Amino acid sequence: NLDTALDQSQKAYAINPQPVYRHQQAQIIFAKGDYNQALNIFTELTKTPLRNSELYFEIAQCKTQLKAPHEEIIELLDSAVTVCPKPLTNISAPYFLARGTAHDEAGEYRKALADYNQYDSLMYGRADYGFYYTRYKCELNLRQYQQALNDIAHAALLNPQDPTYLAELSALQLRVNHYDDAITTADMCMQVAPNYTDPYIIKGIALIQKGNKKEGRQLLQKAKELGDTRAQGYLDKYK
Repeated sequence: NLDTALDQSQKAYAINPQPVYRHQQAQIIFAKGDYNQALNIFTELTKTPLRNSELYFEIAQCKTQLKAPHEEIIELLDSAVTVCPKPLTNISAPYFLARGTAHDEAGEYRKALADYNQYDSLMYGRADYGFYYTRYKCELNLRQYQQALNDIAHAALLNPQDPTYLAELSALQLRVNHYDDAITTADMCMQVAPNYTDPYIIKGIALIQKGNKKEGRQLLQKAKELGDTRAQGYLDKYK
């Protein structure tokens, strides 16, 4: 119960006014959805010995909820990164990821990628598949295709039962004219999800590009039979 938790924290603060109790209160108030009040308390705490990366990150979260300008949020995340203890450890990794995500959402892909790379380094290359998928999409926006291929392959390796990552890998292999690789990956995707239409389309186009129009069109027809509305357009294109 958030109200009870807040009451207990306020009583603790009345007995012993430590910043850590005010921090508790701000976190509870944030959870209750009062972002302005939480923002004020978090900001006050940056003037105490409690000042740390977490506080600036929490202020940035408040500002995000309050629809503050992108520049204000980035400035706060810059502060979160700046006050990280040196040398950097994986404890500081979330703040680089948060700033990278903010840059990414604003279309600042090079800055985002720099933060993503720092995050991956601090995590010793052991982030989850969601991170590698996120960095893959950022690298695509920068047309860094080899790095993107590596990251989407890593995401697929970490989550082999989700056909999305294999399909994305196959599509990118097709895009960079690695037709044999695209076919192999599409076959893997079909094994995971036989009714998922993307690999049929990708493999079909790859086969046509390699000169095997008959088998390629058969795969496009299979995608059409499975209900993919894109398939007819490709069948018309590759008559």
